Formats: sequence, structure tokens, C-alpha cells
Amino acid sequence: MEKRNFWSPYIAGAGIGLALLAAFYVMGWGLAASRAYALVAAVGLKGVSPGYAGSLDYFSGYLKAASPLKDWILFEVFGVLAGALAGAVSSGGFKPRFDGPAGMSTGRRLTTAAAGGILIGFASRLSRGCTSGVALSGGAQLAVSGWIFVIAMFAGGFVVAAVFRRLWS
Repeated sequence: MEKRNFWSPYIAGAGIGLALLAAFYVMGWGLAASRAYALVAAVGLKGVSPGYAGSLDYFSGYLKAASPLKDWILFEVFGVLAGALAGAVSSGGFKPRFDGPAGMSTGRRLTTAAAGGILIGFASRLSRGCTSGVALSGGAQLAVSGWIFVIAMFAGGFVVAAVFRRLWS
């Protein structure tokens, strides 16, 4: 069995808490990510079809800024990616790989991961926030909706894990 090195969950949790506190203090907003993807999609659609992008109420809000790609949320997402890579490399156990069940090909694993990512991205925008925005930032503000979301998210995760367990065995 392969030995995996992980950060202490206490140190990682304290780091997330400090990052959340810094985001509230410096930017006036908590951590979030889904808005960054919607912003990139809006700018991409504007590049392909400016008139259509401007006619959509949902995307027009993202395109009002003079330089939408200078939004701090994009820098936050790039920082999260850079921090995750730095944490994985510094743990001594970094190795690119595609984890999945033994019977699933890499192509199918990438396809199911992409499909799941698209679904959760759509759902996060439909609910007006991703897990980091609703759970972390909402929970930190003691918002009842944030705590209800966290409970529902974990309950849903347990149900889905039980239903799809056979794929991973």
C-alpha cells in the first residue's frame, strides 16, 4: 500500500480560518469560487458573441466593469490553486495521478469528473454560492442558511456515497 503524507487537519483548518478572516478583513467578502468561473464564462461568451452576452441579465452584471478579469475573485482562485499545489508538494507526497476504482479507465474517470464538476458548478450558481461561499463564509458569519446548507451537503454526500459505493469497490 502506498504511503500518503497529509497535512495535519488542525494546521490546515487553522490556515483556512486565517485565510477566511483575512479575506473578510482585506476584501470585505468571504471566500468563494463559483463567481470566478461565472465571470470567466461571461468574458468568454462576450469574446464569442458580444451582443448575446450583453443581452443576458445573468452575465451582464459581470461585464459592467471596465476590466472584469482584474476582479479580485480570480486572483483568489489562482491563489487557492497555487496554495494547494504548494501544500501538496511540501507534504512530500505529491504525485500527479487519477484516482478511481480499479475497473474504471482514466478516460471514463476524467469524463465523470468533468460531468460532476459541470453539474456542481451549475448548481452552485443556481443556489447563488458554492460550498466555500455558503458553508465557510456563511458558517463563519453564523448564518442559519450556511449551517442548513452544511448539514444538507453532508447528508446528501452520505446518501450519494452509499448509492455509488459499488463503483469504487
